[in-house]
Amino acid sequence: MEVRNIKLYIDGRWQLTDLNVLTRVYIQLYGLLYSLDVAEDYLDGEIQYIYGKYPWRGGFSAVNFYHNLFVKMPRAYKPEIKSIQYASPGFIELSQLVEVARDVAQIVGYVSAAILAGNKTYSTIQKGISERKLSKINLRSEELSLLEKERVFIHKSVNDIARVMGIKPETLSKLYFRTENNELAVLKILSSVYRRARDLAKLQNQGKLDIKRDHIERRENKDQRKADS
Repeated sequence: MEVRNIKLYIDGRWQLTDLNVLTRVYIQLYGLLYSLDVAEDYLDGEIQYIYGKYPWRGGFSAVNFYHNLFVKMPRAYKPEIKSIQYASPGFIELSQLVEVARDVAQIVGYVSAAILAGNKTYSTIQKGISERKLSKINLRSEELSLLEKERVFIHKSVNDIARVMGIKPETLSKLYFRTENNELAVLKILSSVYRRARDLAKLQNQGKLDIKRDHIERRENKDQRKADS
């Protein structure tokens, strides 16, 4: 796995609350995508335990879920600050796993590009969850003997929320594996991912943050080197 210094570009006037959102949400998304995309085999059992531990009724359990995933990550792969330049424009340079950082940037990019449509999809899903009282179901219990119409709603909602975030098919497949094909758990996790990606997307749409730029520039430079060779 490749670790490289990658810049998160910043611009405009930042408040401490903005910085809190960036650091808190970024490591949550990073830890989740690491657990799905590139986690080493020797961590598989521990990560699987974390996915099965929480009932996903929101709030405290979700916070602990993300925290525990990040804690399990080897230190060498956790984002580490290499340099910060606060200016217009400026940047925060982090040592990161390239594949995971790229996936975070892709999801945030998808959400920021169509945030109104994404919010509409998310709101429709949450309304459906509430009307069907699915938020009160303990995902580790026997309460999952859902009616067929509820299963149809859940399956469609998973596909809809995954699409607005540009979730890769292989990432979605691994999420099903981690949740032991519990599709309601998949939906709740993806909904929580959307809420977090939306927070970063808002910073991007305000012109304060650009986490795709470094990846785009590196890809363009690589393509140019190939063309010149």
